[in-house]
Amino acid sequence: MNPSRPRVVIVGGNFAGLVAASRLSDDHDVTVVDARIDFEWTPNIHEILSGVKTRSNVVLSRAECVERYGHTFLHDTVTRIDPDNEHVLTESGLVLPFDACLIAAGSQRQTYGVEGADKHALNLRLVDDAVKIGRRLDRLAARDRRASVVIVGGGVSGVEAAGEILRRRGQGDEYDIHIVEMESRILGQLPRGLAKDAIARMEAHPVTVHTEETVEKLTSRSVTLSSGKKLPADLCIWSAGMTLPGFLAESGLADDDDTWLPVDEMLRSCYDGNIFVAGDCAELPEPVRKQAYNAMNMGEIAGDNIARLLAGRRLRRFRPSPMPMLVSFGDITTWLVAGDFVAASPVLATGKEAVYQATMARLASPKQPLKYSSEIIGRASLATHKLLLPQLTAQKIFAGLMGSRIVS
Repeated sequence: MNPSRPRVVIVGGNFAGLVAASRLSDDHDVTVVDARIDFEWTPNIHEILSGVKTRSNVVLSRAECVERYGHTFLHDTVTRIDPDNEHVLTESGLVLPFDACLIAAGSQRQTYGVEGADKHALNLRLVDDAVKIGRRLDRLAARDRRASVVIVGGGVSGVEAAGEILRRRGQGDEYDIHIVEMESRILGQLPRGLAKDAIARMEAHPVTVHTEETVEKLTSRSVTLSSGKKLPADLCIWSAGMTLPGFLAESGLADDDDTWLPVDEMLRSCYDGNIFVAGDCAELPEPVRKQAYNAMNMGEIAGDNIARLLAGRRLRRFRPSPMPMLVSFGDITTWLVAGDFVAASPVLATGKEAVYQATMARLASPKQPLKYSSEIIGRASLATHKLLLPQLTAQKIFAGLMGSRIVS
């Protein structure tokens, strides 16, 4: 760190952390710390389950990105944030002093202490999780008996995972799929019409949805539900529940009753004026969905506000921007959600792919996205071959047009 410049430590090089770093000039001595070497495009990791994407398609080197922003990347694990002494401690023993800090450490899956969950379930949260699940699906598909897959969590992640497992039927892989959801319906945070349409589309496939159920116990062969029902499970995918990374629980930046780290409208911690919080781990006065585009918008405001704080200028308020959302269901359909409006069409998959390609280029180099994104050619080529071309047969085009409709 250069003591002649204000010192900024960004904990977490995810969506919010990278965008914030890109907003800070080299007038600041910025260090981005993350335990993982690669940035991961998590909104599309479900496509790894079907082989539409591979690990290399959905990652960027954090070090290369941060260096292009003019800053320093530190591959290390943060073990503690000390607001009183204004420094961050890492697993390797480093002490990183700061004049301003951004916590953008994301979230992690939690299994709520369910017996056998940590041992027998595979989390779906990170890229390597998806790679591991994809390999397990490969092994199960090679067996003579059709395998049973249980997905715990009927939110967007769980439904998109089910869609990608169904996509594998095109290569002859068949599975019985169970989705377990504790609420009265799947996709609970999205319009009811979308959930009804999803259920209707699942009925043509070997998918069973179990609502108002929780998991009581997991073994290597089964999942027992709160109703006593036992589901066969050659594979259990855990896609439910998020919580703060462990090191933040003792940071002094939240009360015992807080699920996340409370911030004000400027994304500044309610417990320390030199610390900002953005992304999944932030608890805003008016909550927003924990999604990539909200994290990126928060990262932009947080980065700008750090610069303003250090320059003694007035801070900006974070105001969520309404953004359409695209939810995919394998090659069966993609839903466009804008407020209460929902449209469905397989053709909308191209829109989701375009968002992915554009955002990866932006994160790679926000000022010159095409110059440093030669990888975009490889990503686009693979997507065209595995995602788009299979939809361009006469039969698929006809089915896509016939399957396009306004849901609600």
